[in-house]
Amino acid sequence: MIDPACPSNVRRFVVEAGNRDPAAQHQHERDRLIERKLHASRTDANRAARSFLQRGLCVEVYDDDTKELLAGPFDPEQAGPAYIV
Repeated sequence: MIDPACPSNVRRFVVEAGNRDPAAQHQHERDRLIERKLHASRTDANRAARSFLQRGLCVEVYDDDTKELLAGPFDPEQAGPAYIV
């Protein structure tokens, strides 16, 4: 879900969650994402990532503009990270 209220001059974060480790998937399997959300703040991105981890999903966080992987992949089977983005 993309929030249309996100200002265009703000750094945005994409939080992706799936039921498989994204690093172990081939490109054609990446469409198996369960959810993908765009956030305009680190706080919201952290909250979403932690929520997905609590639901037992693997999580990655990207910079929306550069598509750079900023955090993850996080495995829900492991202890949650103290800092995400």
